[in-house]
Amino acid sequence: MLEPLREAVKRGAQVVCVNPLKERGLERFQHPQHPIEMLTNSDKPTNTAYFRPALGGDMALLRGMAKFLLHWEREAQQTDQPSVFDHDFLNEHSADVLEYLGAIDDTPWAQIVEQSGLTLVEIEQAARMYAKGKNVIMCWAMGITQHRHSVATIQEIANLMLLRGNIGRPGAGLCPVRGHSNVQGDRTMGINERPPVAFLDSLERRFQFKVPRENGHNVVEAIHAMAAGRAKVFIGLGGNFAQATPDSPRTFQALSNCDLTVQISTKLNRSHLAHGKDALILPCLGRTDIDIQTEGPQAVTVEDSFSMVHASNGQLQPLSNQMRSEPAIIAGIAAATLGSKPVDWNWLVADYARIRDLIADTIPAFATSTRG
Repeated sequence: MLEPLREAVKRGAQVVCVNPLKERGLERFQHPQHPIEMLTNSDKPTNTAYFRPALGGDMALLRGMAKFLLHWEREAQQTDQPSVFDHDFLNEHSADVLEYLGAIDDTPWAQIVEQSGLTLVEIEQAARMYAKGKNVIMCWAMGITQHRHSVATIQEIANLMLLRGNIGRPGAGLCPVRGHSNVQGDRTMGINERPPVAFLDSLERRFQFKVPRENGHNVVEAIHAMAAGRAKVFIGLGGNFAQATPDSPRTFQALSNCDLTVQISTKLNRSHLAHGKDALILPCLGRTDIDIQTEGPQAVTVEDSFSMVHASNGQLQPLSNQMRSEPAIIAGIAAATLGSKPVDWNWLVADYARIRDLIADTIPAFATSTRG
């Protein structure tokens, strides 16, 4: 996203960042394919305003922006100025507007300022930038979606956008950033610490083994379990676990409590420094690397931001002929641990389409595209 953001700033767009952290990439960006920038260590801005609310203060900021809009709308009505709200849009495409405006009135400024962690001046600046935008796109990612109050905050984002009709027309709208392509469909595939009963039942029917029914750990619970000594082994399939978690020092300490940490990675990162009593780093092929298995070249399937599942073939020669793919590493661990139960792991990894056949046998709606 960084290159498009800086190009938008260059064209004169207003790019507003709301983030408790000062992230370098959201401040300035150095293009790795621009030789002059790389040689001179120069960069270009990726925003025109940066607001740092308190942790969890996003909803209060949004409510404060809506409260300013309501104030300006009432002023416009009294002075015969152009409306701040898009009344035609609200009348045709929304419901319960008066109830929402009443909730805004009932929210005191003192509460908004306290909870947002921003000054009234900053909230007003954000509101004015929004009010001046003819077409506005609001993006959010895991900082919102994984928050305890995520649903209410996303509702507030949508309400703020509805007030000015910034939904359903070109150049405007809501844009949840769903994440990297390798995690788009993970929960559909069963990567879930609390998998649905129907999924577990389907696994038992297809593979004829007793599936554990106890819930697992989410990220925060896993950190607590490692810190308390209840979880002894950590296997990371990609990612930068220690740095991506909310409290990196505490996560480093939790990982150090493990008997074994295993990092399956395409490149080195700081999480490799957070290791248990024994540690392995298993280099693996990247998605851009050519993947040759026993039955020939292989493709993995990924789900993009539009929920489209498609094949991804590597185009680059691997750095070493000893590097294995992620499926091959997982299958190797399973074969060494379980033998050929409940499946022949080595036979499966020889042709990834066989894995997709098992997915089709287990998960509804995948039967028509198993060989893709």
